[in-house]
Amino acid sequence: MNKVFFAAIIALLIAGCNSETKENGTKNSDKNADLTAIYEKNLATVKSLFANFEKKDLSSDAGLIADSVKWTSPSYGDTVTTKSHWIESLKSYTDNWDSIHFNNSNFLPGLDPVTHEPNGSVRCYGRWDGNFKSSHLATKLNYYGTFEFNKENKIVSAAEYFDAGGLMNAVSKK
Repeated sequence: MNKVFFAAIIALLIAGCNSETKENGTKNSDKNADLTAIYEKNLATVKSLFANFEKKDLSSDAGLIADSVKWTSPSYGDTVTTKSHWIESLKSYTDNWDSIHFNNSNFLPGLDPVTHEPNGSVRCYGRWDGNFKSSHLATKLNYYGTFEFNKENKIVSAAEYFDAGGLMNAVSKK
């Protein structure tokens, strides 16, 4: 009788563990599906930002950026983090370059710094190619960027990394 009772208890414990695992698995897959959907919307925002920049349509870019954005410039010593400064910086590139295109792109989900789980943010690698207007010098600039968003899928934080000083040195030689 003890063996039957002991076997019944073990069976109940195993069944209880299996149902909890299924429930947690469902919660995790629902959470992952939600984060995937958020990431896809935010990714579309970044791709629109880049496409607008390529078309030199900075007014459309401004609509993708929250007024309270914190932007980290790639330029050494540039500590202004505002939306207007970011748009002004983009304008300096569109004013001085033709045929700007983002090539070799690799878009990836961003990760929560504590849990290392996807959090809906976007990071990307690639290369900006263009022609400097005054000298017709072709430029190829390796790029990395990170973007965080609000619930309206507008960019609230962006950090861009590339060799801005090297780019300026290269085009000033011609």
